[in-house]
Amino acid sequence: MIKFSTYFESQWYNDTLPPRFWEGDKFDPEVKKKLLEIAEEVAEKAGVSDKVQDIQLTGSMANFNYTTYSDLDVHILLDFADINSDEELVRDALDGKRFVWNLRHNISIDGHEVELYFQDMEDPHIASGLYSILKDEWLRVPTHNPPSIDEKDVQRKADSLKNHIDELESASISINSKEELAELTEVAAALRSKISKMRKDSLKADGEFGIGNLTFKELRNSDYMGKVIDVSTKLYDDQYTE
Repeated sequence: MIKFSTYFESQWYNDTLPPRFWEGDKFDPEVKKKLLEIAEEVAEKAGVSDKVQDIQLTGSMANFNYTTYSDLDVHILLDFADINSDEELVRDALDGKRFVWNLRHNISIDGHEVELYFQDMEDPHIASGLYSILKDEWLRVPTHNPPSIDEKDVQRKADSLKNHIDELESASISINSKEELAELTEVAAALRSKISKMRKDSLKADGEFGIGNLTFKELRNSDYMGKVIDVSTKLYDDQYTE
């Protein structure tokens, strides 16, 4: 069995907000300035700087469940309908801009990577801690309430998915035909879709501490998400390489 360590051996629920970024409930002004500059630059390059409604910090760095692996999740809020009536077109275009920026830049503050997202004002946002960097105020103050978690269940699910990912990686090395390549490419896509759906359903049903979301975090923190993405991308590329 693969050792289940990265998420639960670290301190996964804390007594205070991340001390590097918070003094009590006050966010570090120098970090705030940096995040605002980054978000404003991204918005400007995407051509929507005049449409920004808010810039928010969310996720575990605005809560008590941070770890050494946590990102600084910064959301740039816009009214997509104000940009174009085809909101899905706007969403896809901005997500493409965001993806390219995150791909080209690797910014971290004290070891915590900065991840930028564009978000529609009307999108529901599941987070128990939400802070406006732009307005320098809490929008949703997190409460210290350590949850009860079945860690063995998370371990079982994570180990099972890790085994599937290892098997996929091994199989991708010994492909003997185009048919096998096509079949394995479909398997990889289905596995990624399964993990994504697991996390989405878990967040919707049980919030941040749902089993599926914690399983996803273990896969991400142990680099297994990176592994399945790399393998599936290579399989897809190999299909079209002569």
